[in-house]
Amino acid sequence: MGSPQDGREAIVRAATRLFSALGYDGTSMAQIADAAGLDQAEIHAHFDGKRELYIEVMLRAHHLLAGVIRRRAEALLNAAPERRAEALHEFLDGYLDLCVAHPEVPALWTHRWLSDASDISDLEAKSAQPLTQYVVDSVSTLAEPVGSDPLHTTYTMIWCIHGFVLSGVLNGTGQRQGIEDPQQLRRFRTHMHQFMSRGLSLPE
Repeated sequence: MGSPQDGREAIVRAATRLFSALGYDGTSMAQIADAAGLDQAEIHAHFDGKRELYIEVMLRAHHLLAGVIRRRAEALLNAAPERRAEALHEFLDGYLDLCVAHPEVPALWTHRWLSDASDISDLEAKSAQPLTQYVVDSVSTLAEPVGSDPLHTTYTMIWCIHGFVLSGVLNGTGQRQGIEDPQQLRRFRTHMHQFMSRGLSLPE
């Protein structure tokens, strides 16, 4: 038999898959129990209910984001003028690589953008807003000198990366290609470097 910790991890993994695929509102505790291979009583031994479980999933997503964003944004904020383009590309690469490795992270937040779990209203203030503001403050060192809006520059990066990771692009035959296709991923990475550098009047 597995340990209680193993059971808790199985529950969180199953909930993460379902919340990222179906959203909080579209996922039931019965579905989570079935996906985890447990009964609902075992889930309630670890979590009081779906709300608590969702908060745990979102907390883990936050920690993944924070681990990348804080380090890369700080490097961007403190970059010497001659290194700002390189620091911007490193920030883009770090955020993109995180989302490629953990597509559940952008999926979870995209559901929230569409008003999923709207009764759990404080996650943005406690989680997303502080991280986003940290990036905005870093981007402002590049945006303000050239008259760009640091807030919308930041969100443009986030929207583009989330959109590509979650949906890819149509390849001309009606099929979607995205993060599973190395060539498309390379093309998108190069495009983001060029797009953001040109918008901020930085070397490519």
